[in-house]
Amino acid sequence: MKDKLLPLKNLFWFTNFKNLDLEENKNLIVHQTLALGDWGQTEYLFKLYSKPEIKKEFIKLRKGLYEPKILGLSKLFLGIKKLSNEKQYIKNIYDRK
Repeated sequence: MKDKLLPLKNLFWFTNFKNLDLEENKNLIVHQTLALGDWGQTEYLFKLYSKPEIKKEFIKLRKGLYEPKILGLSKLFLGIKKLSNEKQYIKNIYDRK
């Protein structure tokens, strides 16, 4: 299972990569990849999980992780028009008022 995550390894510098589990850490994997991954890693995410699975995890908030443009692109990929708590997804360096 760990081999499946190797293409995403650089996105998880802050945790013990060896302990990541595709199911138990699905929310973390989805958000880290969408927010910080490159195009290839994002495509790979859609091979690991189905679009409905990714959308389900994306809707579960991870505060302050996204740049506004990346959040917009992620919503577009997933067919999400509006998030009720959208401002909470945005990194603190941007005005979230």
